[in-house]
Amino acid sequence: MNTAFANLYQSDFTPTESERRLAAAAEQYVAETEAYDRIVCTGPIVKGSIMPANSHERGLVNRNAARAFDHLCTQHPEFTRQQILREVSRADIRGPSN
Repeated sequence: MNTAFANLYQSDFTPTESERRLAAAAEQYVAETEAYDRIVCTGPIVKGSIMPANSHERGLVNRNAARAFDHLCTQHPEFTRQQILREVSRADIRGPSN
């Protein structure tokens, strides 16, 4: 078998230090925003996340999420907003890490 092919398609995909930092930052964002949501929201829990019960709660949640995302982007200027957003989405899908 071609060694280059084997290395490319059968290797152990270990994340780089940069990827680990990005994933950790995204997981922290998800945890912090979910914690805030659980304080503010009084609606039902759907798929493990609490939902806002009304437009006021939704506004508070959205404002906090935007503020937290801006802070995250400021704290990690080595990543683009798009990279951070993509990793936050992945972290949200993965759920909390234990």
